[in-house]
Order: sequence, then structure tokens, then C-alpha cells
Amino acid sequence: MKAFLTIFLACIFFFSPSQAAPFQIDTKNQHSDIPREIPGFRYWYGDVSYGLIIYSGTEDLGGFETELQLKFQNKLITSILLILGPGGLNDENCMIEYKKVLKIVNSKYGHYTFQKVEKDPLMDELLAVSVCHPIQVGLYLAITTWQIKGRTIEAVIVGDDDGFNIEIEYRYRPHVDRSLEKLKKAL
Repeated sequence: MKAFLTIFLACIFFFSPSQAAPFQIDTKNQHSDIPREIPGFRYWYGDVSYGLIIYSGTEDLGGFETELQLKFQNKLITSILLILGPGGLNDENCMIEYKKVLKIVNSKYGHYTFQKVEKDPLMDELLAVSVCHPIQVGLYLAITTWQIKGRTIEAVIVGDDDGFNIEIEYRYRPHVDRSLEKLKKAL
């Protein structure tokens, strides 16, 4: 059953070609309207002119509750944030599921560029009931980053009183503004 969930997550999560955006979202062209047709998600709120559009998942993705956020600048998508959880993540499985997600992203984009782990010294003093408890109280943070042509992908596991989230953000390098190029030439 777990193998099925992993395969399902890999197929749905990253069904687009490796150089395209997740969920086949157009990141190269300007948007004047809200992109409404994203499979597995429904529009919740936001606007292109506001700079943020949020979608809620219509179905669990590999057993996770989901949310999708698109950030805009000058009508271009600069970031896509996929949030997995808190539904589907708990004290026993948060790190296991985070490692599964990392494995899926590694298989899609190659081995990550670097991984950063922040451990608060208070963690050694804590009598934790699970591996995930330090994450939930903010004493442990794991950030995994992929540097890919034209974008950066970052996966983070975070926790709070409501539970755990795995956040995968696709950041696109800023598009060059033509007026800025003219200013550089003039200077």
C-alpha cells in the first residue's frame, strides 16, 4: 500500500516534463486572469494583481491534505508553493514522509544541491516523545534545496500546534525588466 501511495504521489505531483512547472502551470507568460484549471485543486482566493492566488486541494495527494499557492510579480509567476499537510502527517510519520517526498523530487530533478539542518541546542535537553516532536516545537528545521536551470526548488518540513507540513516551493529567477536594461545601458 505504501509503495502505491509513493507511485501515486510521484505521478500526480510531477506529471509534467522535467523542465516544466509542476501541474503544468504556465510560468513563462504573463497572466491577466486567475489560472483556474489546475487538476486536483480549486480556486480559493487571491488575484494576479494582488500578487497571490491560493488553491485548496479537492482530493488528498498521496494521503496528504494539500494547498497550492501561486505568487506573482508583474503578472508573472515567481513562485509556486505546494503545501502537504497537516492531514496525513503526524508524530510517527513526519520524517518518514518528508524523506519519501525528497526521494520523489530527487528522482525527478536529480540529487539535491544541498541540505541544511538547524538544530536548537535545547533539543538535547528535551525529552522528546517522538522524532517529530522537536520539529513541532520549532527546535529542528530541515531544508533541502535543488538548483536547476532557471529555478530553485526547496523542500522544508515545519510544525506548529496544528501539526506538520511539508512545503515544496518552486522559485523562478526574476524575469529581466526591459526598462531596467535600458537604465543599465544609460548609466
